[in-house]
Amino acid sequence: MVLLISFLIGIQILDALAASPPRQFIYASCNSSNIKAAAEAAINELNAHRSEGYVFSVQRIFNAQEISEGDRNTSYVALDVLETDCHDLSRKLWKECKIRKFIGPVYGQCEVIIDFNRLSDDWNLLNYKCILQPVSSSAISFICPDCPTPGDPSETNFQQTAWETLAKFNAENEHNHYFRLEKVTKANLQWVVGPSYFVEYTIHETSCPKSPPVSNITQCPLLPVRTAERGLCKGSVTDSVIERKKYVTVECHFFPRPPPVTDEQTPQSTSEPQEPPKQKEKVGQVIYHYPWSKEAIPEVQEPNPTSSPTFASPEEKAHSLLAKLAKPTIFPFPSGFSAECPGDIQVQVHGLELPPRPQPETKSEVQN
Repeated sequence: MVLLISFLIGIQILDALAASPPRQFIYASCNSSNIKAAAEAAINELNAHRSEGYVFSVQRIFNAQEISEGDRNTSYVALDVLETDCHDLSRKLWKECKIRKFIGPVYGQCEVIIDFNRLSDDWNLLNYKCILQPVSSSAISFICPDCPTPGDPSETNFQQTAWETLAKFNAENEHNHYFRLEKVTKANLQWVVGPSYFVEYTIHETSCPKSPPVSNITQCPLLPVRTAERGLCKGSVTDSVIERKKYVTVECHFFPRPPPVTDEQTPQSTSEPQEPPKQKEKVGQVIYHYPWSKEAIPEVQEPNPTSSPTFASPEEKAHSLLAKLAKPTIFPFPSGFSAECPGDIQVQVHGLELPPRPQPETKSEVQN
């Protein structure tokens, strides 16, 4: 029986791998409804896939090409994107978030490859690569001399600001447990009546109760992700030179909790060796270029908390392999530029110049 299954599987795989004529990329209009729908679906799936950083918004569709294969249409789209004020773990759609226009705007470009299945009417993000950077402090100061300018979140002053504002939150909120600092995600400095430090940071609920008080919260164990409250805080500390007084403010918003684990997702006890939990498939990459960092900083995504050990029979493995073969072929991101691109700019940010349309190559450049 096993030999028969293997034989049938082999025939199906060979049939799936049968050569098909090469497809041609088609230049598309960046303002067409199809490309706008592809961009919308791609940015929503991209944001849903990420677990670190801030939700991206579409500022402009920069370039677009398509390729059709059977009942599938694959769009290769370059997007100019902006960071919003919503953290990825808020799970908000980008249109529900505010763009950072003046305080620490971050911009960049994403190349996305997204597939549309006409039969099922489904979108599937196949791959993405994003490169982002903040608007320079000099550009912000030129437009708004008194506005806060971005700084390195790892600097001591910003770390101390985060802990000081978190202490205020722990003292004033009604939760039974202490919260611990996870990561400072944004940092800005302003000087008015004295130095003002502004930070954004993520927090995680610990197992330490507030009674009796704990002197060193860093020693408190974190609660499991599925049961802990987690959130994003915005805090500030201002030292007034005139009043010789310190002002501390903090505001925190909690993220929605992950969905509960179902019985099917809970691993059952067995004497057989189990495979390690499967991680969420990585389909892309986000890279940040910060002026205070010598190297580009890639995002590190968290493991998928819903994954659990699984066992696959030969039939299930065959079905999985055939499913992979049925997926559209992902070609490298094409060169060339559509004559009907870039598209319309949706959001203007002062001090930010979007990349211009590439100039066509001359005959001498092509020959060289």
